[in-house]
Amino acid sequence: MNTRRPVKRLSPDVARKIAAGEVIDRPCAVVRELMDNAIDSMATEIHVEVEGGGIEKIRIFDNGSGMTKEDLENCAHPHATSKIESEADLLNLSTLGFRGEALSSIAAVSRLSIISGSWKMNANLSGKHTIRAHANVKGTIVQVEGLFENFPARRNFLKRASAELNACKSMFIEKALSHPNITFTFTSDGEQKLNLLGDTTLRHRFAEAAFPLENESLFYEIKCNKYEDFQFSIIIGEPAISRTSKKDIFIFVNGRKINEYSLVQAIEYGAKGYFPNGTYPVAS
Repeated sequence: MNTRRPVKRLSPDVARKIAAGEVIDRPCAVVRELMDNAIDSMATEIHVEVEGGGIEKIRIFDNGSGMTKEDLENCAHPHATSKIESEADLLNLSTLGFRGEALSSIAAVSRLSIISGSWKMNANLSGKHTIRAHANVKGTIVQVEGLFENFPARRNFLKRASAELNACKSMFIEKALSHPNITFTFTSDGEQKLNLLGDTTLRHRFAEAAFPLENESLFYEIKCNKYEDFQFSIIIGEPAISRTSKKDIFIFVNGRKINEYSLVQAIEYGAKGYFPNGTYPVAS
């Protein structure tokens, strides 16, 4: 028989882990947040390395603008961000990451270290992060090890390493698709799986990353620049490579992938008559 238990406030440590689990639930969420930060740093090269499906280790390094010592001291604390300062800034966002929760959430459930410039930060679960001098590096190197080692209840919900690896790879492709100007590489357990060179066209990036087994000549790019408030590009494939699943319809707004049924429906309606069967690969 259940006995009544009084309402109590959780300890800061437990509360922090639970909150972190809402932001970081799988290795692919770490890849998502760290790639957003790397893209926002104006990097032209971003390299993603994972071990054990990302459960054991994720390492992302870029050649972007980097971080100062002060940035490193603050970045892994809750509500720390360089993207916004006031409520009004939320209406004028131009970056991918802005919430100020990713690094602190990652630090709460893993061993996090960041190297940038001539400094290295090691995040401590107590919140007292250490900073020490390091050989100078260009850009930023972020390493995440032992995801959910200190949170077994959450770690038990992770899938097998192979399934988590596939999710990390899918997230990597999602982020790379809308940034053909950036070079991206993806390495798993020491083996390079993808090498996407930058300074290319959206059409080439889409065919190379999302449909590597299809001939690029089967894809076309349609651009529309006639509106003042917005413009768009569409990558569309020949009927020969039609798909029966809507998961192969990719929609991006300001570089971020979104899942919006009404937009997917609009694309399907717009393609009627040209594509007689099923749904079709589209990126915008």
